[in-house]
Amino acid sequence: MTGEPTAIDLFSGAGGFTEGLTRAGFDVLWAIDSKEECATTFRQNHPEVEFEVADIREIEPPELPVEDLDLLAGGPPCPTFSVVGRSKMNSLEQHVLTDDRHYLFEEYIRFVEHYRPQTLLMENVPGMRSATTESGENVVRRIKRELRDAGYRVTVREVEAADFGVPQRRKRLFFIGNRSGIDNPILEHWATHRKPRNDDERELTPARKDDNQSTLDDFGADITRSIGSFCGESNHREPWVTVGDAILDLPPVSPSGEKPPTEAEEYTIPPVSEYQQWVRDALPDADPTDMELTDHACRGHNMYDLTLYKLLGASAGWSSANLDDELHPYRADVFEDQYTKQASREPASTITAHLAKDGHMSIHPTEARSLTVREAARLQSFEDSFRFPVPRSSGYEQIGNAVPPLVAEALATALLKDVLRG
Repeated sequence: MTGEPTAIDLFSGAGGFTEGLTRAGFDVLWAIDSKEECATTFRQNHPEVEFEVADIREIEPPELPVEDLDLLAGGPPCPTFSVVGRSKMNSLEQHVLTDDRHYLFEEYIRFVEHYRPQTLLMENVPGMRSATTESGENVVRRIKRELRDAGYRVTVREVEAADFGVPQRRKRLFFIGNRSGIDNPILEHWATHRKPRNDDERELTPARKDDNQSTLDDFGADITRSIGSFCGESNHREPWVTVGDAILDLPPVSPSGEKPPTEAEEYTIPPVSEYQQWVRDALPDADPTDMELTDHACRGHNMYDLTLYKLLGASAGWSSANLDDELHPYRADVFEDQYTKQASREPASTITAHLAKDGHMSIHPTEARSLTVREAARLQSFEDSFRFPVPRSSGYEQIGNAVPPLVAEALATALLKDVLRG
């Protein structure tokens, strides 16, 4: 053991939560997910963590090499809590309240009762607020009641990922708790970013230059990097990170052809924004173009989709419900599929697991194609060193389902400083 605070990660997926916990200084001891392809990605990026592939409902909590666990994190799958998921299940005549996944939060609580961690973090979609059990009890109230019965002070907060440096508008619900009887962190104090006040604040944030010139730091000014610098109660918050900040340094790619190629495996220019500089995760003295680029390959598109992608203006969107019948890509009575080109000067719209099926909601802002796995990963705040050694569709799904690492890092840092070391 290293003396670091300890954690475990339930329903881990590819490891977004673990990535953020590790950045915050936690030693993740064990993680579990039911999908073998998630295990492939997780083990590639966190080989130091013991990972188990299993249905959490069929196993007992393993013995850990510590007496007192500091944090239990997890995001139970949420298809029955999301508005889209409920609508789809209803259209397919599946009953939400009897779906096994509707009650996976009980497995999280079972692990809480077993380990009695000092603190806890559980993530889900905001739609959980309106969900009920078969008995009619509100799901959020039930979870809070069961955690309080287990001895925890619990706070439920809706978090906007863009407020923590993630270049994406993504709202999620977090349960935050501790058994020390003290107040949980005020998450607003840990936010590093905010909505831009004007168009000038939507401009790209230039990369910081590393040269021999004197800077304000030399004269005692307190300047810190805004990406991943979570200190709490900061008086200064940067404007939201945009799609342009996040991905426009990546080489162009195309569905087919030599120029641009279908896949790019090396960078062609240095990072030109602060976020790009951070996400490349390069050593200080490394040549920024002499690094391996992975997972940046364009998926195939038919001419129909490419034509629509080309026609769309930045941040414009069409719902298939508003198109003539012959233009519907899918059955309009089941899917109101969106065609949305991302805007360079705004955070991305929410990256979802549906990206594994098609890229209509995630069209590149300047190229007639959908996003690559690497671009989607950047918009979810995975650094470029994080790899997805799985089929492309699985990579998209894992990214869409992940907790953004920057959000996980911020919340874990808040618990570490305000509760565990407070």
